[in-house]
Amino acid sequence: MKYLIDTHILIWLAISPQEISKDALRTLENPENKVFVSTISLWEIAIKLSIGKLDLQGLKISDLVQFCDEQNIRIIQLPLSAVEQYQRLPKKENHKDPFDRLLISLSIADNYTFVSADGKVDLYREDGLVYIN
Repeated sequence: MKYLIDTHILIWLAISPQEISKDALRTLENPENKVFVSTISLWEIAIKLSIGKLDLQGLKISDLVQFCDEQNIRIIQLPLSAVEQYQRLPKKENHKDPFDRLLISLSIADNYTFVSADGKVDLYREDGLVYIN
């Protein structure tokens, strides 16, 4: 199967994997599964670092890219299918984060199982999101 990880999952994998549920970690560590991270997440991290809203404990974006390479996590670009899905994705009252909505759109459009510990992603199950937390 193919899994798209949420931004915080990437950070936790690199810094504190104990934060990830045992089921999700087992899934991500299974060599039969294909794990992906979107450049959307790298943008989100870069923006939050630049405005002081994130502490990566000394890691830089380039370190995360190297970590992905070492862990066989493939970095993918945002395809047009996700942009089109984003337009169709209903806005949820309690969830307006554009980065999350882009990742959710990508997951729905390109049939990824989304890996996130964010309880708000459950709002998108009715829109076709498949996820594990």
